[in-house]
Amino acid sequence: MVSPLVDSFPLALQVVDPALIVEADVREDLRAGREPFQRIMAARAELPDGGTLVVRAIFEPAPLYRVLGKQGFLHHTEELAADDWRVWFYADVVVLDVRDMDPPEPLAHTLAALESLPQHGTLVQVNVRVPQFLLPRLTERGFTYEIREIAPDRVHVVIRRAADAAVTTSLNQEGHDHV
Repeated sequence: MVSPLVDSFPLALQVVDPALIVEADVREDLRAGREPFQRIMAARAELPDGGTLVVRAIFEPAPLYRVLGKQGFLHHTEELAADDWRVWFYADVVVLDVRDMDPPEPLAHTLAALESLPQHGTLVQVNVRVPQFLLPRLTERGFTYEIREIAPDRVHVVIRRAADAAVTTSLNQEGHDHV
């Protein structure tokens, strides 16, 4: 499985949970002259909430940008070789990178950003540690959160309004939920 945790990727893609990635490799279909659209759309239909679709093709699948864009997906494209393209289709989330801030700035910036979070929006705070002082304040304000400890110096806190939070049935090994 590929990882979206690449510094050159958009932050909204870097914070994707790898457990929610669905891949559709249609290179052989294209080489054999088969139309891959139905296979790609079937993979799209399998995406869990907050999931990311990764399409591999032998050319840049530019028409998919519009089709999946209408469904709310952003995209990031990689040309791995002349005949090998990887395109990530992912949900737009608000990302707040507080790794370079000193306390109490991360707390203040996160709470301010949450005030303008859209009704069904998601905010992901990227931090160097689990923000212990933030967590009880999130609960007090009616938010749920999931902590993903990505690396010793990288933590993603996925924050949603409690009313919007779907029941999570599976988490990656490092993550845990709080409702």
